[in-house]
Amino acid sequence: MSEKRKRRENIITALLIAGMCIVVGGTIIFVIKFSRSGDENKLLSAGMTEATDISLESMTDVVSTTSVTSETTALETSETTEETTETTPEPTPTEEPSPTPEPEPEKLTSIRGYSAGTVLNRDEIDEDNLSQYFTSEEIEEGDSVYDRIYGQSFVDNDNIDLSDLRYLKMLHINFDGDYQVGEMIVNELVVSDVLDIFQTLCEEGYEIYSMRLIDDYWSGDPDDSDWYSIEANNTSCFCYRTATGSGNLSKHALGRAIDINPQQNPYVTYDSDGDAHYSHDNASDYVYDRYDGDHMITTSDRAYELFIDYGWTWGGSWSSPKDYQHFQM
Repeated sequence: MSEKRKRRENIITALLIAGMCIVVGGTIIFVIKFSRSGDENKLLSAGMTEATDISLESMTDVVSTTSVTSETTALETSETTEETTETTPEPTPTEEPSPTPEPEPEKLTSIRGYSAGTVLNRDEIDEDNLSQYFTSEEIEEGDSVYDRIYGQSFVDNDNIDLSDLRYLKMLHINFDGDYQVGEMIVNELVVSDVLDIFQTLCEEGYEIYSMRLIDDYWSGDPDDSDWYSIEANNTSCFCYRTATGSGNLSKHALGRAIDINPQQNPYVTYDSDGDAHYSHDNASDYVYDRYDGDHMITTSDRAYELFIDYGWTWGGSWSSPKDYQHFQM
């Protein structure tokens, strides 16, 4: 036997003994046992009942063909895997959902249901239509306003009837720069003036500390109640009473006088030496230097300009006393 043939048989024998799995045309043949008889080899396959005689040359060809087929299949599989990898698309990133904007607060169309002194959110106010927050209505016996004022700021008298008065609801800017609900009772003859003036002041940001009926400070006496209203720096109009320091009927009793920010604009009398006298201690910083403080009414003040334009007079122009808070028609 030649060396070449012997070497080939040894290779085939080693492969068969190791139980090599041969793939032939897509069919897997499990080698279970190999026997040798002379120059022929017998291969027993799984499930076979008879041995199939094959020559070493045939087996060698099968092994060689199978080896090539396996290598080719592996190469094709590798190339296919590379192509698949190359063509796999990148995952699309998920976009974060945009936050849902909060709805704008609904604008108020009226302040009738709000008590005087209520501070309102600026977002609630329709600043393009401020006139809807400045209203006037009659006062009738038995209604809520009548019940508040009868026997206090209003009493039965021969000078003014209930039908001559009007109840106003108005917005104003307080000392914190916020919108605040205000109220006032005035004579029906000045309703238009008052609504126009205070709407303009509100639109321009003019600050008024408080605007309530004097009845909210009622102490049983109109003069004392007026004092408490001034002490609270309250802007007000109607109160049936006599003029301060006089027995004559006040313009306030007719609903034709308005006091604005009375703490910063006090009622002052002067003696022959020029010394000032005033009744409210909280006004002490606003008596002498009338041109160097916030909320002081002077001839350059916006409230002064508007009231004068509408034909009202100012108590600050009087020689003595000087009533800086006071405008009257």
